[in-house]
Amino acid sequence: MKKKFATRAISLTVTSALAVSLAACGSSKEGSEGNGSGSKSPVTLTLLSHYAGAQDEKLKPYVDMWNKDHPDIQVKLEPVDFGELLKTIQAKQTAGQVADIMHVYSLWGGQLTKNKVLAEPPADVTDDIKKNYPDASIKGASIAGKVYGFPTEVNAYALFYNKKMLKDAGFDNPPKTWDEMYNMAKAITKKDASGKITQQGFGFARGYASIVDQPFMSLMATAGGQLISDDLKKAQLDSDAGKKTMDYAAKFYKDGIADVSFSVSKTFPAEQTAMTIQAGWYAGSLQGTMKDAYKNIGAAPLPSPDGSKKGSVAYTWMWGVNNKSKHQKEAWEFLKWFNTVSVKDGLTPEGSFLLDAFNSLSTRKSDLDAKPIKDKLADDAVLKTFVDALNYAIPEPNPAAGTEIQDILFKQIEATWTGQATTDAAVQAAQKDIQAKLAAE
Repeated sequence: MKKKFATRAISLTVTSALAVSLAACGSSKEGSEGNGSGSKSPVTLTLLSHYAGAQDEKLKPYVDMWNKDHPDIQVKLEPVDFGELLKTIQAKQTAGQVADIMHVYSLWGGQLTKNKVLAEPPADVTDDIKKNYPDASIKGASIAGKVYGFPTEVNAYALFYNKKMLKDAGFDNPPKTWDEMYNMAKAITKKDASGKITQQGFGFARGYASIVDQPFMSLMATAGGQLISDDLKKAQLDSDAGKKTMDYAAKFYKDGIADVSFSVSKTFPAEQTAMTIQAGWYAGSLQGTMKDAYKNIGAAPLPSPDGSKKGSVAYTWMWGVNNKSKHQKEAWEFLKWFNTVSVKDGLTPEGSFLLDAFNSLSTRKSDLDAKPIKDKLADDAVLKTFVDALNYAIPEPNPAAGTEIQDILFKQIEATWTGQATTDAAVQAAQKDIQAKLAAE
């Protein structure tokens, strides 16, 4: 999440809603009469997303392409910061000024479908998605077994590491087991005379719920566990896998190998942290930040307790249509074009946009078969690691209370890192509160 979850995050706290005037939301009205000739004005669709700033500039050429070729259906971009997106969607629903097309984080899907915000796609869209995307993408864009939109950013987690820093410490390869990662991190970490860390062997990113929870859940997956049962009815943090993961993650901070004040988001690209867990989008961010030093960056599957199991969590974003839009047919027509039609070197607009804006890949089969992506995968071992991870990653659960559950887990994990709670107490507290949220649905 570019965030994003930060992409970008992947990135990712909802704060306040934008005030949007009726005049700025042409999609909430039917087309009006034109210049007296009896013809109606073009349908105007608003497209609400967190693609702001430079990302908005990358998206705009494809929307301009559509608008030029479809004078009767015009699309207007409405970008907001990621932290404002969910509240903006909610505020617009309440005010009756709905955006026709929305870019939605799958974690919000349960809440948005429960509140009847997302429209179910027409049959041809559902069929296309089921035929042309991998299982992880389809599940990520589904709520209660129903597809609700085109998968866009589908990101799994893996281990980013600095090859030079590992080599300087005497390690030729990234770790494959939890013990190896702990011991390597301990050997790489350096402190000054006062005991303050100056170089960190391993650290978790911090700052908001998804950037903490998703790496944690990915490690939990390598131990054979998942936070919530497949039917979204039972919290499973108090499982053996959950307890082991909470203990393991906290151990780096408890033993002084990592420090919560040593910002991984700054120190990893500065080559002061050797290893971290992040989503695939992070590679594009590092390339832009590190420049030539990016050659030192590698990626590998996450270590597992005994090195025998691969595990990860995949989160998904999707393009959906508002259930209250008066122009659902036109909105789906645009989304079908944006996600299925080849416009550049065999890539769809979505595939080309993701590659341009984030150095990230669309998971649509035709995009993955396009020459630019095949060439990219052949030359980019980091990117290939994350594409491969989609074959074994489990989708992030998306119950109706998903955002609240994410915050519960986030607070308890960080409490163990800062020494405010024991791992046992954190597991029990989070387990109880998450189960209560699931039971209330």
